Amino acid sequence: MDIRLDGRVALITGATGGIGAAITTEFFKSGATVIINGRTQEKIDALTDKLLTGGDKKDAARIGGIAMDLTALDSETNMIQRVIEKFNKLDILVNNAAQIDGRVIMRCDPDYVSRLMLINYRKPYQLTRNALAYMRKNRYGRIINITSVSGQCGDGGVSAYASSKAALHAFAQSISVEYGRYNITANSIAPGIVDTEALKAMSDEYKQNAKKLIPNNRFAKPSEIADLATFLASERAAYINGQQIAINGGLYR
Repeated sequence: MDIRLDGRVALITGATGGIGAAITTEFFKSGATVIINGRTQEKIDALTDKLLTGGDKKDAARIGGIAMDLTALDSETNMIQRVIEKFNKLDILVNNAAQIDGRVIMRCDPDYVSRLMLINYRKPYQLTRNALAYMRKNRYGRIINITSVSGQCGDGGVSAYASSKAALHAFAQSISVEYGRYNITANSIAPGIVDTEALKAMSDEYKQNAKKLIPNNRFAKPSEIADLATFLASERAAYINGQQIAINGGLYR
């Protein structure tokens, strides 16, 4: 199935990481204009070069970069303004940037919880709120939140993280109710364990034990998350709204 995003402008937060880079790459291959958000210009430039390798240099016009830490003051306002100033619209927003950390409940002091919620929920909430003003005006929008299997069923050692991801999907459901009439959809993708650099840093024992919980007997590829995101961003998914789609190989506990 050929899925095209020609003419669409997409902002992907945390776009230089494993899942974010895969989504950005697939969107770009599908014809979208992509705005790469990351913390450092060096990583944005590296991903830009990779996207343009072997392609037509005129495609460079379909790439923008915003080096910005989402925790910075007014980042959610400044980021959307920069997209609109350069491209005059925003069709697709992927809330991918997140902090993944793990502490048992009794070690989650208020400051720690506040920071997790700021990065994983409050900033995406405000970023989306600002984007919705333009999407409503254009009567078109796709909001895609990258949540987590932990946000669906919880897990030991990640209570703050799981809570932030559950809240992010509840937000998507509320958007679907309020904005569906404007041809705006909001959905979440809940990955299981994905084969990224973060996973490579885990111990072999952890990976072996984790794989035992997965009927498919392997971890997800970032490209598999990107394929689903591309579908949800397209016209093919116009009637999918307010849903959280698990992509976890049948992971169970």
